[in-house]
Amino acid sequence: MFKFIFLLSLFHLYLFSETRTLTFAPLVTKDIEEINTQFLPMIKYLEKKLNVKIQIDYNSDYDALLEKFINGKIDMAYLGPLPYLTLEEKYPNTMPLVNFKNEKGEVSYTCSFVSFISTEGSIENMTNTKIALTQPLSTCGYLFVNDVLNNSNTNIEKNKYKYLDRHDEVALSVIRDEFKYGGLKTDIAQGFTHLGLKEIVRSKEIPSFVLVGNSKTLENNMLTNIKNSMLFVEEKELSSWHKSMKFGTKEINNADYDYLRNLIKSTKISYESNF
Repeated sequence: MFKFIFLLSLFHLYLFSETRTLTFAPLVTKDIEEINTQFLPMIKYLEKKLNVKIQIDYNSDYDALLEKFINGKIDMAYLGPLPYLTLEEKYPNTMPLVNFKNEKGEVSYTCSFVSFISTEGSIENMTNTKIALTQPLSTCGYLFVNDVLNNSNTNIEKNKYKYLDRHDEVALSVIRDEFKYGGLKTDIAQGFTHLGLKEIVRSKEIPSFVLVGNSKTLENNMLTNIKNSMLFVEEKELSSWHKSMKFGTKEINNADYDYLRNLIKSTKISYESNF
């Protein structure tokens, strides 16, 4: 009996020692509590499905996150389209797995160039005008706004722009007349139309957030298991997830990113505000 108990304890010790730990990087933010609220349900689900432990690697800027991913310190990451394409360009071991659906079942969104009172014609040849942006690697920031202005015989560098970090802060700063224009996600902008925020230009459809795996640190079998686990989450499980993730996922179609790839090729994004 003692021998059996001893062997059983060794078996449990073996199982425990063999539990693999994966590192996951969520959205860049300074609010750790908000990140935990958004991602812990998904992490706990994946831990159970994959029989692994998942630790969260918190980052306050995308440069640090992408560098860690390239150096093999991150196994999975939740990225917006622009950070994903930046990583893809630098690191061939970037493996896109799934896009996240919105409440309409879609895996795309749009950006809006907004103002408080202006009409589209007023941005022709515009110079020296204050523009509010979110973050350098926000798709609705420098990249989108510069494309809008290029189509109006000007560009963003002929104007004054400042990064404000949050989409809602861009909307409020325009409404408060601190900036004449701003770039942000359309669904967020629509939440401020009752306060007078007006859309001037809307972007083409842009793919939603993507879960990417690191094929340098994860074998093909693990990458496939992660993808399938995310594609076939049961409705009961999804109901407890954060609103940004509770509508399920769809296998990624990399061609959907070609519009952004073309913009990136013709744009050198500034990482600093110019005033």
